[in-house]
Amino acid sequence: MPDSLTILTLAIGVDYRKSLAKALESKREYATKHGYTYIEGNESWWDRTRPIAWSKVPFIMEQLSKLPEDAIVWQSDADVLITNPEYKLEEHVLPLLPANKDMLLIFDACKHVNSGNILMRNTAWCRDYWRRVNERADCIYHIWWENMAMIKLLEENESDRMKVEISNQHKRFNAYIMGSDGEPLWEMGDFLVHFAGVYDSKKMESLITEIQSGGTPRLNMYNP
Repeated sequence: MPDSLTILTLAIGVDYRKSLAKALESKREYATKHGYTYIEGNESWWDRTRPIAWSKVPFIMEQLSKLPEDAIVWQSDADVLITNPEYKLEEHVLPLLPANKDMLLIFDACKHVNSGNILMRNTAWCRDYWRRVNERADCIYHIWWENMAMIKLLEENESDRMKVEISNQHKRFNAYIMGSDGEPLWEMGDFLVHFAGVYDSKKMESLITEIQSGGTPRLNMYNP
């Protein structure tokens, strides 16, 4: 079992945090329940020279620089709600990350590599990878922002691909309420739900309320 396990979440904007208050609280409570460290970033990490999604990269870089070598780190976007806090990361997710790799990415229900939930080991390679992600000026205004920069590095560098495990078990670590035909979606009892593709924070707030009231919402991936 890891000696150190940290959860990182960046949430920028008072209204955004208010709409996602229940999602953020679910991670605070989850960390407390299992003895994990929870670090929540705010506007102090906002890089106003880029689209806001990029700000999580320097946030991650700074936290990794402070954490112990080989610490297990879960980067989880603010729009992620823990729905089954009984699952322990070291038992439910860590087995998906092979001992010879330093990062776990998920191939999601929409058939894309998604950076909303990432498990990583704090190694020299990992820290350097995030530095190089941050330097990808060619991806700054891509519609997938830093996610595309991550993908590009994996496409271009075999040495990076060798360090990254890409799993299709999205229902286990990055479940959605919308996706391609035939892909399994979030259900009650799953570990978490990620509201990827929903850009209206008030819509996310209503979805969280529906889920916490026992509902199983579904959205059209082409018109969420």
